[in-house]
Amino acid sequence: MTTPEIPSEPGAFLQLIEFRTDRPAELETIIDRWLTAIGTARTARWYITAADRDRTDTHLQLVESPSYAQAMVNSAHSATAAFAAAVKRISTHDVIFRNLDVTVARRL
Repeated sequence: MTTPEIPSEPGAFLQLIEFRTDRPAELETIIDRWLTAIGTARTARWYITAADRDRTDTHLQLVESPSYAQAMVNSAHSATAAFAAAVKRISTHDVIFRNLDVTVARRL
């Protein structure tokens, strides 16, 4: 992060999405379609996408929302269902979702 602020705070919600694909370049297009489709209904504040150095077909995305309840508003939106289906189509294995409550957020 290039800002001096702490990127999250206790009480926020993180979703970690792990997927395996041989088509990683398509992910940003999928995200752009989701951003357009969900528009101002989006409750997610930021995301990070990372490639696993040890497993070249594995990618992780960390998405932050202010709370679990607000994340569920995103999850219930039809744009998010379309996003999940598109990620599943480019994945070579099951997509794994981990739901995480932020308990501590500290800038180091």
